[in-house]
Amino acid sequence: MELKSYFVGQEVYSELLQGCVSQRDLSTGRQIHARIVKNGPLFANNEYIETKLVIFYAKCDLLEAADGLFGRLRAENVFSWAAMIGLRSRMGSNVEAVMGVCKMIESGFMVDNFVVPNVLKACGALQWTGVGRGVHGLSLKMGLNACVFVCSSLVDMYGKCGVLEDARRVFDEMPERNAVTWNSMIFGYAQNGCNEEAIDLFLEMRLEDFEPTDVTLLSLLSASANVGAVEEGKQGHGIAVSYGFELDKIMGSSILNFYSKVGLIEDAELVFSRMLERDEVTWNLLISGYVRLLQVEKALDTCRLMRLENLRFDSVTLASILAICSHTKNTMLGKEAHCFCVRNNLDSDVVVASNIVDMYGKCERIGDARRVFDSAVNTNTVFWNTMLTAYVENGKIGEALRLFYEMQLESVPQDVTAWNAVVLGCVRNGDLDEARYLFSRMQSADIPANLTTLTSLVSGLLRNSSCDDLVQKIQESGLRSNIISIISTLCNNGMDRASLQDVKAIYGFVLRHDL
Repeated sequence: MELKSYFVGQEVYSELLQGCVSQRDLSTGRQIHARIVKNGPLFANNEYIETKLVIFYAKCDLLEAADGLFGRLRAENVFSWAAMIGLRSRMGSNVEAVMGVCKMIESGFMVDNFVVPNVLKACGALQWTGVGRGVHGLSLKMGLNACVFVCSSLVDMYGKCGVLEDARRVFDEMPERNAVTWNSMIFGYAQNGCNEEAIDLFLEMRLEDFEPTDVTLLSLLSASANVGAVEEGKQGHGIAVSYGFELDKIMGSSILNFYSKVGLIEDAELVFSRMLERDEVTWNLLISGYVRLLQVEKALDTCRLMRLENLRFDSVTLASILAICSHTKNTMLGKEAHCFCVRNNLDSDVVVASNIVDMYGKCERIGDARRVFDSAVNTNTVFWNTMLTAYVENGKIGEALRLFYEMQLESVPQDVTAWNAVVLGCVRNGDLDEARYLFSRMQSADIPANLTTLTSLVSGLLRNSSCDDLVQKIQESGLRSNIISIISTLCNNGMDRASLQDVKAIYGFVLRHDL
């Protein structure tokens, strides 16, 4: 048009820029911007064109250019603010996105259904529940509670902040839902460990004829793996195949993780073999699946194949290898794994360090376990519990009690695992008075007894005529079980050598005291 000397008005440039926004056509948009500047102040200083340029650069994710133009605007408006807030939210500058909304309101502009979803996304990423609630209240005041995009963003924000009751309330009160709404609620449940709820909602979503996305399927597979929901996980796999997701690295790894966790290792192997692209995560999932099923040789062979693929062992790989060494009591391989961790600075990972301590403890190298424990930089309750358990398993009850009291001096939180370890240690050592004393202290510390506590005490005190004084305390703990659960727990805690006479005595004890 310009070549033929036609006058190109401001509206034409605005429409051209809008087309570049829709197509994310950066090259053409820059050419149009240059032509606008060339045509002089009449065009370059036009408020409508200025806003379109801000929106264009913001949608193309060019923060510096968009920010520069926004700062030079002669008149800000809702659209320019929305573009900048959306850009900062997309780029992960979440604090700036929230602050942008505050400045927008201070400048006299109110939020709309374009701004609210972006600021809620930022609040969810920051887990700023309080600010999110404030935005929720503001959206209600503005009459945006019927907007499906706003409500879906509220569900997502509350889910990411772990406030599932509020997320579900918004979800249930929505007059209209779309696939994003369902996906956000399912993801929120799965992310916060509400696996059964995630699965149930997925099934309800299918009944409502909404199509799941890859995010939905990832949530379903994760939840199914965590609770052993085999049929539901298989359904997720089937849907993934029909949607063409299976060979995708992320989806394939999620399916592989599901089959590994539920013990269907042959299915996991099949998925692994069909994946076109594998990384350390993929290999580690298969290895951990073998370790979980105690298929030691397959786990080690897979580690060797992983190295042949020029993939490095990471902390997850070493945790699996150390678990193998613990199970097989292979001290030589365990030492090699320990040396590898030290050379590659993996022993600074508290999970790996815990596995090293556990390995030495299982291999009856308690001195080596203690040296690793003492040299650790990063520790947590699980790490201390691992050392405590190693002492108990090796019959070092005095050292276990000293470490237990050291935990209190160091203000390390003591959970039921720590208390159970020392109670069990005292029972095994024949120190029944100390076991009773620790059990009393455990209750005084408001640590709820569990089935392991019960079986530890019962196994040691069955033959002691004074054991009836425990009954009231056990009943006060609110713990109830049955004989099958008790015997099963005894076996799981290394008491499988109990004689038939012991089993009969336990059975009688449970019946007499209505446990």
